[in-house]
Amino acid sequence: MAISKPSLTDLIKNLKLILQSRYSATKQNSRDRHPLSKMEPSEPQDYVTRTALQEIDTVEISPLHPEYMVIGTYSLVKTSEPRDYEAQTRKGTLQILPVSSIFKPKYAGMLPPSLDKLDFSCAIVDIHFHPSDPSLLGAATSIGEIHFFRFIKHGDVLGRRVLVRLIPLGIAKVAEDDQHGLSALVTQFTWLPDLSTHGIRDLNDFQRVGLAFTTSFGDTKIASLEIPAIRDLNDHRVSSTKPPDVHFKREQVSHHELEAWTVSTFPLASTHDNTTCLVLSGGDDSALLAAQVTLPNLSSSQFDEDQTITSSPLWKERRTHTAGVVAILPLPRIRTTTSSRGGPETVKEIVPLVTGSYDEILRVFELDLVTFRPTLKTEISLSGGVWRLKVLDQYSTLSLHGASNDEHLIDKDQKIGIVHDSGRQDSDLGNVKQHTLILASLMHTGAMLLRLTYSHRPLPGEDAWTVTPLTKFRAGHESMVYCCDASLEVDDQELGGMGSNPSEPLRGQESETRDSNGKGKDKASPTLDANTQHHKGSPPMYTVVSTSFYDMKICTWKFVDEYKATVKHNAAASGVRIGK
Repeated sequence: MAISKPSLTDLIKNLKLILQSRYSATKQNSRDRHPLSKMEPSEPQDYVTRTALQEIDTVEISPLHPEYMVIGTYSLVKTSEPRDYEAQTRKGTLQILPVSSIFKPKYAGMLPPSLDKLDFSCAIVDIHFHPSDPSLLGAATSIGEIHFFRFIKHGDVLGRRVLVRLIPLGIAKVAEDDQHGLSALVTQFTWLPDLSTHGIRDLNDFQRVGLAFTTSFGDTKIASLEIPAIRDLNDHRVSSTKPPDVHFKREQVSHHELEAWTVSTFPLASTHDNTTCLVLSGGDDSALLAAQVTLPNLSSSQFDEDQTITSSPLWKERRTHTAGVVAILPLPRIRTTTSSRGGPETVKEIVPLVTGSYDEILRVFELDLVTFRPTLKTEISLSGGVWRLKVLDQYSTLSLHGASNDEHLIDKDQKIGIVHDSGRQDSDLGNVKQHTLILASLMHTGAMLLRLTYSHRPLPGEDAWTVTPLTKFRAGHESMVYCCDASLEVDDQELGGMGSNPSEPLRGQESETRDSNGKGKDKASPTLDANTQHHKGSPPMYTVVSTSFYDMKICTWKFVDEYKATVKHNAAASGVRIGK
C-alpha cells in the first residue's frame, strides 16, 4: 500500500498543534509551580509629555549631568525621501535633551542651553554610558556598528549659555554583513565594568574597554576595543570629518536560531592577566544561553596584544520561556546559609537572575555558582512584553524577631547582630531581606516600577523571592514603550553649577503638563531636593523618563520610594542599632 506524502497545509497544521500543546503544557507547569501575582500597582497622578521628531527606541540619563538625557531614534526611510546611499532603509539620530521640559534660568540674561543633535544614515538601536567612565557613551546601530562619544558640558565664552556636546571618538564595525550584503542590527550591547588608559595624555592616549553584544543574525559576541581618550574639544584628534575606525578584537560566544535580542555579563574571577565572566543572551527562539568567557584583564596597566579571547558554552535553557527572551538582568551574588538541626551550617553563593520575555512574564532564577545552572524561583505576569529592565536601587532590611511589619533599613556591608543601647545583644537575628528596585519597559502596557525581595528566613508559607509591583505608568503613551530611565533627585547645587535644570520645550514640538486623566495643567511639579528630603526623613524621589515608539512621546513623572523611607525611619526610631 502506497503512503501518500502529507501536504504543506497538513504539515503546518500539525506543527501548530505541536507548538500549541507545548505552550499549554509549559504554561500549566508554570502556574502549578509559581502562581502569578494579581497585585495592582498605583499610577502616577501627574506627568509632563513632549513629542519628539522621530521614533524613540533608546534613552539614557547622563550619570554626570542628570539634568540631561540622550535619546536614540529609529525610523524607516520612506520611498519619497532622499537616501544617503542606494540601499539605505533606516535613519536615526542621537539627541541631547533636558530631562525637565521647563527652562529655569539661574540668573538674568541666561540663555537656553545649546544641545547636540547628530543625524545618521542608519537607526540607533541601543545606547549606554560606561559604568566606570560616565562621560563615555556607546551607540549601537542598524548597520553592525558601535559608535563612541564623549559627553561634555561647558559654558560659552560669555558665560550666558550652557553647551552640551557629543564628541565623536571612533567607530567599530563589530558585525559583518551577510553574503547578500544585508547588514546586521546590533540589537543590544553591554559594557564590561573594567577599563584602563594607556599612552601619552592628549597625544595618543586611548582607553581599553570591553563589551558584549547581540545581533539580528542571532550572534552573541564579546570584544575588547581601544578608543581614543579624547576628553574635550581642544584635543588635536577632534576632527570634523568621519571619526576613525576603532581597533578591536572579538570572539563568538553563542548563536541563537533566530534574532538575538539581549545580552548581559556577570564577573566570575579576575587575575592580574585575565578576567573571566559569564555571558548570558536571549533571543526570538525562546532560548536563554550561557557561556564562560576569558579575556585579558582590561584594568591592568600591562596588556599582551597577542592574548586571545576564549569562550566555552555552558548550557541552553529553552523550556521555561514561552516566547522570545528580550531582557536579562543578573544581580549581585547572595550568600545563603542553611543548617540542619544540630548539624553544621552550609554556606552557598547564588546569583539572582531576572529575565523578561514577550510572553509578558518576569521570571526570577537562581544561578548556582558551582554548576552555573539556573533554577526558576518565582514569576509574575506584568501584562505586557518585558522588553527592558534596569536597577535603580538596592538595599537591605531586617525584621526584628521575624516580624514582617517591623522592618529596619541596614547597611549592605553590615554583618547582622542586634545591639541595644544597653549593650545587650540578641541571639535572635531576625529575618534579613534584600530589596532591588527595578524599572521595567513593558511595551504596550507602559512603564512599571517594582520591588524584588529576597528573604533569608521566610516565614512559614512564604516564598524566599517576592515581586511587588509598585507603580505603573501608561496614561501618557499611545504605543509601545521600549525604553525608560530614571535618576534620583539631588540638590541643584550638585548638578554642576551653571545650567542646572536648563530645560525648555523642544522647538517645533508640543510640551504640556497633564494629570493622570489627560487634562492639561498650568505648570509642572517643582523639582524637590532629595538631600533635603533625606535630612527631613522624607522618602527618596526619582524622576522617571518613559518613551513610546510610534507616537514619539517623552513622558516625565515622579516616583517616591515610601517603603525605603519607612524602614529607614524604623531604624532611626527603634532604639536599636545594627552592629557587627
